[in-house]
Amino acid sequence: MKKSTRNILLFIALFSIISATGGLITKLFFKADVPATFIVGGLISGMALTYAVKSYENDDNYMPKDKRLK
Repeated sequence: MKKSTRNILLFIALFSIISATGGLITKLFFKADVPATFIVGGLISGMALTYAVKSYENDDNYMPKDKRLK
């Protein structure tokens, strides 16, 4: 995975976690009518995407190198 693709995916995961946390804070402090499904879904999807990106990075060491035979 290229570094730019990895950074974009991590940004999406971070944005998902931050927006879900913001929804939770809004629900708790301002008693807003925010469905808990969106909060839990945002947290789970953000953490799952972060885990997938981090674990894929660790597997890059075992991928075959792009070397040409001489």
